[in-house]
Amino acid sequence: MKNQKIIASLASASVAALGTGEADAQLGNSDLLNTDFKGSLLYYAESDRVTALEAIVDGTYNLQNGDIIGFRLTVDSLTGASASGAVSTDRAQTFTTPSGNDTYTTGPNETPLDDSFLDTRYAIGVNWSRQWDRNWQSVLGGNFSKEYDYTSFSANALVNYQTNDKNRTYSGGLTFFSDSIEPEGGVPTSFGLMQNQDGIQPRSGSDEDKTIIDALIGFTQVIDSRSLFQFNYSASASDGYLNDPYKFISVVGPDGRPLVQDPATGLSRVVFENRPDSRLKQSFFFKYKRDFFESHVLDASYRFMVDDWGINSHTFDLRYKFRLNEVSYLQPHFRIYQQSDADFFTPFLTAGDVPPAGSGSHASADYRLGEMTAYTLGLEYGRDNVNIPWSVSLEYYLQDLGDRDGAFGELRNQELNEDVSAFMVRFNIDF
Repeated sequence: MKNQKIIASLASASVAALGTGEADAQLGNSDLLNTDFKGSLLYYAESDRVTALEAIVDGTYNLQNGDIIGFRLTVDSLTGASASGAVSTDRAQTFTTPSGNDTYTTGPNETPLDDSFLDTRYAIGVNWSRQWDRNWQSVLGGNFSKEYDYTSFSANALVNYQTNDKNRTYSGGLTFFSDSIEPEGGVPTSFGLMQNQDGIQPRSGSDEDKTIIDALIGFTQVIDSRSLFQFNYSASASDGYLNDPYKFISVVGPDGRPLVQDPATGLSRVVFENRPDSRLKQSFFFKYKRDFFESHVLDASYRFMVDDWGINSHTFDLRYKFRLNEVSYLQPHFRIYQQSDADFFTPFLTAGDVPPAGSGSHASADYRLGEMTAYTLGLEYGRDNVNIPWSVSLEYYLQDLGDRDGAFGELRNQELNEDVSAFMVRFNIDF
């Protein structure tokens, strides 16, 4: 009997990872309560940069026919300073805010950060889960989220098939996103100046949109009474406006110093980025879970991602749930992520290499598209076999941006790859 419970517990967690969110229904658990609510609160703080606070409430309602209705409410707020993409230098630099109505100045030898970053996001998601028979389950859902300048709609469908012996589950799903953005000040013209000699920011419109289609297929295999293996293949095709309208690229002179666009105002010469208008990402995901003894559970996974922008990434994730007693546990967490540069990533442009404004060339100095290695180290304490399960976790995150090739002149004296570190605290509770 204990082995059956272990298999059910491992399989439930694994199927949930496929995106159903309702693994209990797929496993045929008839002892569910009519309603269930879970809450999560996350605090995230980068050193001298972005701070975020996110609250999530998940709820499920079990209908008499066995169907399950689920919902998720999310509210998050972000404040602080965000890297603009410009390089640092040995003198102060002045930039305009996204609206173009104000300016801010970065000191010598400091990474340019826009400290006007402020946003609040509201999101709601609803899904309907049905167990058609002992083998087939479907999940249909939709989501809506709204930020100050960004709106997103999505719809998703997932189908699970479980073999008669309950040892293997096959899954397949599709998600469709329709997103629109209305950047502060309008959509910047690709490679257009942050502000021209007439004090005007070149704009190509007031809004843009994009669509994303995600597809997933996978299976979960119970290996024995204490372990299972999971494999997923997923593909994501994006089409439309994929730029970040608030990121730009420094234009530097022969001495390696950023040029000044307007001596009267001291504004630095920077141009807005431009990325391809389509992207195809493919991911291969492997997970192994094992209960060693008395519910001491190892959870190990690896993900490989490749896309047509030239980025390859590897993600290793390791957790070990160590039981302190029958009701409480400790779970250390270690994660390492490594990615390569996008084909069009560049930390800066030289004066003679700036593409014409509005051209179809591609370039971006957004560090998120550059080479990086990121580490996460954390520890979670929780109480699960109690009336109201809860947990709290603390994690430290470090992002190493690697070397930025091609530096010359003054750029050699600057840190073009400043590391990013952050602390995260998360609290979960299940009513």
